[in-house]
Amino acid sequence: MKLIVTLLLLSAAVVSFAAVAKAPAARANLSIGSIGPRDRLLHRGYLYRQGVPNSIQYQDYMYRGNATNRISAIRAFEVGYTQYASPWLIQGGLGYNYATIRVQSARGWGYYYSIEIYGQ
Repeated sequence: MKLIVTLLLLSAAVVSFAAVAKAPAARANLSIGSIGPRDRLLHRGYLYRQGVPNSIQYQDYMYRGNATNRISAIRAFEVGYTQYASPWLIQGGLGYNYATIRVQSARGWGYYYSIEIYGQ
């Protein structure tokens, strides 16, 4: 009897984990650093790609400031409805004068992001 109950619980856990593992993530925004009173908006840009069936798309967004600029905050927000995409920082960032942000879509989906870079 104990073996049947254990197997039943184990199979229920596997089935529920499989259902959760396949579901795409909810709204994903990127927020690094903080905006201080002396900071200003250095750059704002938009990334947009339409969904392509059964493909994962990505795009790198590069910001290169001048030698005196230092980044203090980076924000990447989804525009509109949830698209199940993910942004992350791959180069540079806080304290540097450059940053590279990658946005990657879920399989079959597109994305539309607003990227803002603040600093002095």
